[in-house]
Amino acid sequence: MSRGAGAVLEDSVAEEAVLWMVRLQSGEVASAERHAFEVWLATDPRHAAAFSRIQKGLGAAQSSPWRGRSSAPILQAINAPSGRRTFLRNALAFGGLALSISVLGRTAGVSWPSVDELETGTAERRTWQLADGSHVQLNARSRVATAFVDNQRRLQLYQGELVLDVAKDSHTPFTLRTAQGVISSTGGRLMVRQNADATRLSTLEGSLQLTPGKGPSITIEPQRSVLFNDRVVVEQQAMRKGETAWLSGWLEVRNQPLGEVVDTLRTYRRGIVRLDNSLASLSVSGLYPLDNSDQTLEMLEQQLPIRVNRFGPYWISIERA
Repeated sequence: MSRGAGAVLEDSVAEEAVLWMVRLQSGEVASAERHAFEVWLATDPRHAAAFSRIQKGLGAAQSSPWRGRSSAPILQAINAPSGRRTFLRNALAFGGLALSISVLGRTAGVSWPSVDELETGTAERRTWQLADGSHVQLNARSRVATAFVDNQRRLQLYQGELVLDVAKDSHTPFTLRTAQGVISSTGGRLMVRQNADATRLSTLEGSLQLTPGKGPSITIEPQRSVLFNDRVVVEQQAMRKGETAWLSGWLEVRNQPLGEVVDTLRTYRRGIVRLDNSLASLSVSGLYPLDNSDQTLEMLEQQLPIRVNRFGPYWISIERA
């Protein structure tokens, strides 16, 4: 059913919009959070509409009650009893922002939701247990943010690759966001890699729901590997053997372009690894040690018509032999 312009905003959308506005205007926001906001804004048209409504309300009030203030007092209200939360949402829907924030600022009593950023460095793999009992393992040079608030389980993948073991909870789906869409699971195991313009998803155990940012939701069955952009699933196939080899420190590939192999090696090696563009499409198959990139480069040099030139410890140039 469609809603008029003055309708009350949806619960979760209104609350998320307020959280972002308060954080952005508090002066406390870090660059990673600003990037997360931009991703959130682009993920769903309702997000942009809700945020725009808040901005218009602040414009009508001629000033922001949040600017330069700590985000904690206002954000406390988002977790407050349902009566105050309903008041907040209704006020947002009709533009009464200054009044609602003034009242809520005096009555709030709950702290800012817990948001943790987890990341790995070059050649580092690491596992964390999350607040709900789920486990996430990050590949090298990966970064995520987690948030557990209001009976919601959320994770945002900014860069890199992860394996997520989702603690079973049929009432509270775990949502994982990437730059291209949202993945939802009530229990299972999945692997996700953020590429430059697409996301690779593999369902190791259990089925899940995938919703591209501008496309319909679809069910992905177990043991499937899909590549999707913000509109559609570009490809879907059975999982390839060796996709999870990185968990044990190995890179296992079959007919994979050399360019992709080198991209992986870059996350395990400090410095610059330059590849001649004419070599990027060379097909590579084999099992290579991630934790010994020098050995991997030697193996590739023996296997392919390439020459690996070393200029000190931090500069590698791969050229045609």
